[in-house]
Amino acid sequence: MSTNPALRWRRFGFALAVAATVLGLLWLMAATLFVDGVDATGIAMLLAFAVTLPWIAVGFWNAAIGLALMLASRNAALLVAPYLDDCDPHQRIETSTALLACIRNEDTGRLSHNLAWMLEGLVDSGEAAAFHLYVLSDSDDPGIAAAEARMVAELQARFGTAVGLRYRRREQGTGFKAGNIRDFCERWGGLHDHAIVLDADSLMTAQAMLRLVRIMQARPTIGILQTLVTGLPSASAFTRIFQFGMRLGMRSYTLGAASWQGDCGPYWGHNAILRLQPFIAHCKLPDLPGPPPLGGPVLSHDQLEAVLMRRAGYEVRVLPDELGSWEENPPNLLEFIRRDLRWCQGNMQYLQLLGLPQLRPVSRCQLLLAIAMYLGPPAWLAFML
Repeated sequence: MSTNPALRWRRFGFALAVAATVLGLLWLMAATLFVDGVDATGIAMLLAFAVTLPWIAVGFWNAAIGLALMLASRNAALLVAPYLDDCDPHQRIETSTALLACIRNEDTGRLSHNLAWMLEGLVDSGEAAAFHLYVLSDSDDPGIAAAEARMVAELQARFGTAVGLRYRRREQGTGFKAGNIRDFCERWGGLHDHAIVLDADSLMTAQAMLRLVRIMQARPTIGILQTLVTGLPSASAFTRIFQFGMRLGMRSYTLGAASWQGDCGPYWGHNAILRLQPFIAHCKLPDLPGPPPLGGPVLSHDQLEAVLMRRAGYEVRVLPDELGSWEENPPNLLEFIRRDLRWCQGNMQYLQLLGLPQLRPVSRCQLLLAIAMYLGPPAWLAFML
């Protein structure tokens, strides 16, 4: 349990609101279904409806609380992230941070542009010497691998005197992205204090990266600090519509979630900073027993690493404001579905991890909600059919 009384009360109030919402909607649905008496079909429909409710109720209250905070304060982020007060924008960087570009068969032209833009920003800030870029490749296409090597050579020729750069390609992509990062940790993790994890489509301003490092310097109790990621501009109509919905609700949703999650915040696997010593010591992922899709390496590694970091006594926090942290979004519905299927498989693996010992109650709740996120849609289909 949290030692912060105010946070405990917020969590209790949030749980009460969610429970009341779920029970109220179940009562209304039961009153609708059983007008002429109880039958098997009505019971099946009510059970399916019950499965859909937790994720919906949590999402509603996250957004409602976040909206209320935004209306009540000009600086709502500070209400749920008091550590922002500790961040002096003029503080010198006294630690070493690795930038981890985790890639697999990516477009090297786009990647080169993004990395060069970020490195140029760090050089202009005067703090580039505190950073070291690692391009961590799991590419299995020889042509793409050769293009990656050329790209890194060009970056080294341009920035090598200001920023350290290293290219590493694994022949076997054991453990997927989590294994890629673990390999870095075993080879070079001891050389750095922090690591900022980047996907191939990640883009962050120097200001955003420096703010992450300064907060980590000021707050040694934080193990993972996640930024609020927004979508990069796109020419795709599908992407623009998707991004409109995200920009409309993501900040209020994140503010509301942060108000009760507190030190048990989310980690989304990229555009975030890790404190390497506890990450290396406590966040090694197990191989799950049994065959795929539920067995083998953990696919949705991020949230599991967050709960393991919290179990070790370190805080996991999210910055609930939009400040220089971006990613690309799927260009069409097919790519969106493919991504969601990967996430669904990874989240369903959490079924085997709910019994991990010594997890915080909120952490276990987060794993349950990650599972409920993908149980809801088939339950809706069952309800409609």
